[in-house]
Amino acid sequence: MCGICGTFSYQKVNQEDILLINRMNEIQRHRGPNDEGMYSSDFCVLGHRRLSIIDLTSDGHQPFYSDDKRYILIYNGEIFNYIELREELKEKGWKFRTQTDTEVLLKAYQEYGEKCLAKFNGMFAFVIYDTKDNSLFFARDRFGIKPLYYIFLGSKIYFASEIKAFKAITEIKLSVNSQSVFDYLVFNRTDIFSDTFFKEIKRIPKGHYGIYNHDGLTIKQWWNPENYLGQCQDSILVIKEKINQIMNSAVTLRMRSDVNVGSCLSGGIDSSTILGILAKNGFIHNGYATFSASFPGERFDESGYADLLTEKFKCSNYKVYPSSDNCFNELRRFVYVHDEPTINAAYFAQYEVMRLAKEHNVTVLLDGQGADEIFAGYHYLHGFLLLEMIKNKNYAKFTSSLFSTMFRQQQMNAYQTLLFQLVPKKTKTILLRNKASYLTREYFSEHIKESIIFNKFFDANDLNTSLVRHFQYKLEHLLRSEDRNSMAFSIEARVPYLDYRLVEYLFSVSGNLKINRGVTKYIQKQALGQYTIKEILERKDKVGFDTPQNKWFKEKQWQDLANEAARELLEEFPGIFNKNIIKRMNSFDAWKIIQLFVWKDTLK
Repeated sequence: MCGICGTFSYQKVNQEDILLINRMNEIQRHRGPNDEGMYSSDFCVLGHRRLSIIDLTSDGHQPFYSDDKRYILIYNGEIFNYIELREELKEKGWKFRTQTDTEVLLKAYQEYGEKCLAKFNGMFAFVIYDTKDNSLFFARDRFGIKPLYYIFLGSKIYFASEIKAFKAITEIKLSVNSQSVFDYLVFNRTDIFSDTFFKEIKRIPKGHYGIYNHDGLTIKQWWNPENYLGQCQDSILVIKEKINQIMNSAVTLRMRSDVNVGSCLSGGIDSSTILGILAKNGFIHNGYATFSASFPGERFDESGYADLLTEKFKCSNYKVYPSSDNCFNELRRFVYVHDEPTINAAYFAQYEVMRLAKEHNVTVLLDGQGADEIFAGYHYLHGFLLLEMIKNKNYAKFTSSLFSTMFRQQQMNAYQTLLFQLVPKKTKTILLRNKASYLTREYFSEHIKESIIFNKFFDANDLNTSLVRHFQYKLEHLLRSEDRNSMAFSIEARVPYLDYRLVEYLFSVSGNLKINRGVTKYIQKQALGQYTIKEILERKDKVGFDTPQNKWFKEKQWQDLANEAARELLEEFPGIFNKNIIKRMNSFDAWKIIQLFVWKDTLK
């Protein structure tokens, strides 16, 4: 796991550019404290910060050169199946001088071109400079686990792993992307396709590659989740066995490391299943470390389940106790770490978990991110399955499923989602307008029409299509936050549920197996339940990773800050907020208003 940055221009670069990339590299030091490297030519400067994970020797130093010196690679991420790919390439005549996945990546590119991307099981963002063609090749992984941003300034393109690195460019002038602000405030969504909160800064979209040459920057999609929607013909026994096999392989691959590995642990099925698979495959030993956030006295505190798990699997569990004061005092650094605003305080709790892991000298953490998106874990997804039954005129099943969700006391948003899908678009607009009443009518009307979330996220007529939309328009903001939280403490977070083999297969499995008789994650529990404990498997009170945010925001320090933020944003972002904003915002609105308030200083 690393940080990358660089610049390229056909007008040639100069000594100032070399110094600039040095500064950008230093800003991203937290992403790679173990080593740094630089390459420069007449047209290109590349910078790299290394967090040593696989092959800790100097063989992994970057920028990494091809044997003939034609190609120069800077790379952030891990190719988990690099051992198998190395053997495949050896059979084709390639020889290797290191034990790194970096060399495997570059030689795979030399052998297959952009088709190498489909062979990688991992998380990655990389840039390859072709010294012969004098061009750049950019690529990101399927799901957007690893970041890559770029900006044009005059004749030059600059790129980096984190937005903050661009602050080294003194000539840069940034402005607010008002559409991104709108989707953030109204839909709780960020990281949509190539847009950021800054008009001038873009990201290479997930599942895309780019080529920069004399024709400019051309971006093409190499992985599309919609291609895997279909009707799986496997029996339920075969489905369960395939999920079991792939998940075991996914976890095992992600234990490839030459540094200490631990796990994030909650009281849910996702992280506990990973721990159980680790135990089955012999990775758990005395002292294997797990890390949890705890909120004693809160109904959603899961520390008791974590204790049961660590007792069963004979590993260690370390807990951190995020507090209101802690969050308040750390707020500015937290916003700086993330580059862009976050949705709620749960991201701060994750930040504290990463800090705790760092204190215990763990460099790689396994995490359960992505399971809700592939196994249908969010309660509101019931609404999409019920809609699917209505569209298919399967009214008997609809009635049965509706009563099942009521019996299991699912959250109200399951039924709200169904109703929202059934009403006309004009009514949807009115409902959203009433919910976001602290925004001006003019601002809302202008931006709702251009919102990708409004126009595409909610057009799913069945559960599986809805899950694809989550991969396209929701998951990446969770992954961005996990990347920033972990890398802030020089930790690599790995997400086994986002093994592409599992994701692609589950897109084809019937929605009725993901939510069945009111039970979310039904097929996950059937296929993988053996790896967790009965107390977790039979839970009916599980909610997402949560914090006492409502309670925190009743405190005077937060209320005063929220009111100050609202007053300043009224002046600095004219035309966006209603003058009655202070009266109309709840604690979740207030978090976003405060985030914007702190973030806006990065524009200066």
